[in-house]
Amino acid sequence: MTAKEFLGLAWRIDGRIEHRIEERERLNSRLTSGRLTNLSGMPRGGQYDWTNAADSVVEMDKQIGEEINELCRIKRLVNEAIDAVEDWRYRQVLEMRYRNYMGWDKIAEELEYDPRHVQRLHGEALLEVRVPKEFA
Repeated sequence: MTAKEFLGLAWRIDGRIEHRIEERERLNSRLTSGRLTNLSGMPRGGQYDWTNAADSVVEMDKQIGEEINELCRIKRLVNEAIDAVEDWRYRQVLEMRYRNYMGWDKIAEELEYDPRHVQRLHGEALLEVRVPKEFA
């Protein structure tokens, strides 16, 4: 994975975390409201087994929690990679792009640089980013 691809993970992680938190809240809401549907998708007759449904929700909640923890770990690695860049100009461009999710024109406006200069700085900054071995 290139430095650009690695840092680009930050763009997707926040949205993914928010989505998983919302999913977790919906599951917990269903469990506490008593409006659970058959989570297995298989038709069932007679009395609904709330114990199995609750167990399923708890297991799904656990899986979501584990995924959120992993996403947060990756985001922390991205932030550490940005913080490790020594040149403050490079670090500033990387922070604006991958922490604040700013577009090139907005970064150029904020820094009072030409957009081409911002992109050149970005390219140079990417050469300074050390991608963790697990993503290399």
